[in-house]
Amino acid sequence: MRDAARIGLLFALLVVAGNAPAQSYPDKALRLYSPFPPGGPIDTLTRQIGAELTKSWGQPFVIENGPGANGIISAENCRKSSNDGYSYCLFDRTTPLLPYLYSKLPFDVMRDFDPVSNVVYTALALVVHPSVGANNLKEFIAAARARPGVFNYGSLGPATTANLLVGWLKKQENLDMTHIVYKGPPDLFRAMLAGESHITYLGVGGFINFHKAGKLRVIAMSGDKRSPLMPEIPSLAEQGINGIDTRVWFGFFAPAGAPKDRAGRMPVELKKIFANPGFNEKNLIAAGFEPIANTPEEFAKDLVRDRASGAELIKISGAHVE
Repeated sequence: MRDAARIGLLFALLVVAGNAPAQSYPDKALRLYSPFPPGGPIDTLTRQIGAELTKSWGQPFVIENGPGANGIISAENCRKSSNDGYSYCLFDRTTPLLPYLYSKLPFDVMRDFDPVSNVVYTALALVVHPSVGANNLKEFIAAARARPGVFNYGSLGPATTANLLVGWLKKQENLDMTHIVYKGPPDLFRAMLAGESHITYLGVGGFINFHKAGKLRVIAMSGDKRSPLMPEIPSLAEQGINGIDTRVWFGFFAPAGAPKDRAGRMPVELKKIFANPGFNEKNLIAAGFEPIANTPEEFAKDLVRDRASGAELIKISGAHVE
């Protein structure tokens, strides 16, 4: 009888163990593959988000920077990583547009990655060096026409909004300017401050203090309305640039096939982080970011629309990479 009782108890324990839930996710470190170098506004934000995720999830959230090649290097590293819900990729608006710029890529953007959440939009600023002598877009165009071949415009790559917008201006207004590509925002900031590049279009957060100090000059803000960060600066729409989608977003993706229940937790956590007034004010609003944190399904719908408008902008600008 005692043996029978022991067998019965052992069986009961095995049943309980079999029905017990698997160890909660996450139970090890998570990794975010970022195409941006350390020190820029979006790198700073992702590290702040990572610190909050580490606190709430109890596991390290590691940022692995892999700048260069229009984000292709970082995206390929992410694609090759595990799709178990512990690896994420940081893409911006340009990544899904790469097939319109390159005839051959080591991956298929829409096949090899799953959208997780559109994290933020960023307010962009059209910025010039003071030596240009322009206070608005009209004056810049006049200055560029008066000095053909003198001005350089800086960007982070052929597919970036800076190249697409300024390249479009160059083509529309028949301006003679040279395009210079930089590895990351810090390098581009230094080039602008040194007068090596004369105009760029990038997240406003990195330029506010330089503008206030008179070292650089913001002449337009993205979109069809003024930014609360710099309400004195007219928007592109106010200055005649209409019908062009110049927004930039930064979103999280995962290698294709990542468990939906795991990836689906990311936007939930992002919403919690962004709901904190202190985090929102310091790390989002002050840096020129607009929080989104939408679901994978919502982000997927946005991507379809965004790729169409981005492809049109690339066509107009004439951007291409051999």
